[in-house]
Amino acid sequence: MKMQELEARTGVGRETIRYYIRLGLLPEPQRPKPNVAVYDETHVRRVEVIRRLQQTRYLPLAFIKTLLDRRTGGEIEALPGLESRLAARLGVGGAPQGAQVADAPALTGLSPHDLEVMIQSGVVKLAAGGGLDAINLAICQVWGRAKAAGYTEENGWFPEDLTVYAEAIESMARLEVERFYTRVSGLLGVEEAAALGQVGVEAINELLALLRTRALLAWAAQLNAQIAPTRD
Repeated sequence: MKMQELEARTGVGRETIRYYIRLGLLPEPQRPKPNVAVYDETHVRRVEVIRRLQQTRYLPLAFIKTLLDRRTGGEIEALPGLESRLAARLGVGGAPQGAQVADAPALTGLSPHDLEVMIQSGVVKLAAGGGLDAINLAICQVWGRAKAAGYTEENGWFPEDLTVYAEAIESMARLEVERFYTRVSGLLGVEEAAALGQVGVEAINELLALLRTRALLAWAAQLNAQIAPTRD
């Protein structure tokens, strides 16, 4: 195909395509005659991969070239069993003890209504059999401890308040996993990826706690300054 068709099929202009070729992101076209360049499906596929990595993964071109040079050609590949290996490394794998929903109030200090709200809002997710696995039971127990300390409906705190955290985490986790797969595809096997993933999960969990604490303290100080009585 000629340049005009390549532009039409990819939505990318010829100057950008030539720039990609100069950087080594795209192979040189075939040149059967002087001043005649012929492109093929490899160029179409690579341009599409480059644009996707730029627009959805926000990666610089220098790193995109590294990904394109791997055996996966910049595409992500499955890592079968990664979730179970990672769960085991994080201490939440194996056959953890959970609970049936009916037994959860006694184990968590939450009311059946609290549990229902947390399940409906996605804060708590039921296992395949309809019960609570270890992680979700632990989530309930954390909120139960908060309620016991005073975060009750009578004081103005409700299980619905937790929805904002679940929604924010779901969005963030999806982005993190997509970025992780993009970066390790064609580079690491499942076991190596699980080891790297464990370090990342633990580090970011700690980082998030510090970032949130810093932000909470700063907003508390700002609010105090805004509502403090003016002194003569």
